[in-house]
Amino acid sequence: MEKSLNGQIAVTGYHSLQEFKQQIKEGKLKTKAQFQLLSLRDTTKFEYYVKRYPLDFAVERKLIEGNRKDLFCIYFRLHRCRAANESLLIHYPKALSIYAKFHSLPEAAQMEMVQQKKLQTAVKYIKRRRLCDKALAFFRDHADKPLIVFYDRLYGASAMAEA
Repeated sequence: MEKSLNGQIAVTGYHSLQEFKQQIKEGKLKTKAQFQLLSLRDTTKFEYYVKRYPLDFAVERKLIEGNRKDLFCIYFRLHRCRAANESLLIHYPKALSIYAKFHSLPEAAQMEMVQQKKLQTAVKYIKRRRLCDKALAFFRDHADKPLIVFYDRLYGASAMAEA
């Protein structure tokens, strides 16, 4: 891997895919070079990189804060977010919806989501995943009736028995 940050950024942004692949075989990119991957229009280099290495914490955070469904689908299919970034997901419904397709949020993040009563976020999550027992109990006690009915329709009588 190019040792200098400028060299890594150049390989990431301006060199051919073949040159990029050759450089990646030698090791991870520095954080600023990983940020470059998020700004590329073509997702080929991003996908090639994340198949080999997870993104650094700050880059993962920037990914979540971004609005790139294509990158969400690639990254979340391959990696779970770090715990602190999983809690961040509840503030980004589009990212959360795609993340929930592949992974469940930990109990703490689910509790934060239902306690904030963000309807759009909760709906996007429960369309794909059941709530854990603790979050479901809080949800049943505090959510609006139509949202509880929606959850029960999705998960049937077993969801009602859990309460």
